[in-house]
Amino acid sequence: MKRVTEKELAAILTSVELVKGMPTFASVLQQTEPKVTVKSRTTGEKNPYGKIVKVSKVSILLNSEYEKAVTNQLGREGKESTEYKKGVNTMPIEFGENNNFIGTFKGEFVLQYRPNDNSKPETEYFADGIRKNKSELVDYLPVQASAENQGTEREIFWRKLYLKNVLELSFQNETYKIIR
Repeated sequence: MKRVTEKELAAILTSVELVKGMPTFASVLQQTEPKVTVKSRTTGEKNPYGKIVKVSKVSILLNSEYEKAVTNQLGREGKESTEYKKGVNTMPIEFGENNNFIGTFKGEFVLQYRPNDNSKPETEYFADGIRKNKSELVDYLPVQASAENQGTEREIFWRKLYLKNVLELSFQNETYKIIR
């Protein structure tokens, strides 16, 4: 295991040369703060938590291509690629020349990945530093919306993660633990 800073990890990842569109497996331990509601969706009571944190270990595919994944899924489902209606990219990442999984958005490094369909993420929630079951927090967590433009029966998931939210990344037979 290598202990690296966020900038060192960014430099390592941007230097990795991969064939365009050739996915590679990795896993990421990430910590994010979901945008929570001010009030409970069911009771209307004020959200009693100051800070909710989600920690997930996710098996991922790096260097994948979203549009290709969607059209391949449509093909597997016996549908035409015209079923896919391209949407607006609300977070366009500026990639380097070596790969299409690490880049910058508004000056911050972002890791772009597709969660591995064959693996379920391990997720824990913490409210004000205390571990909680998701069921205790569900009324305050964002509602997950499905993609309506893909045309697929099985949704192709796609994630963009600020490098500042990465705790650990295992990639190409090496594990990088972020020092902060």
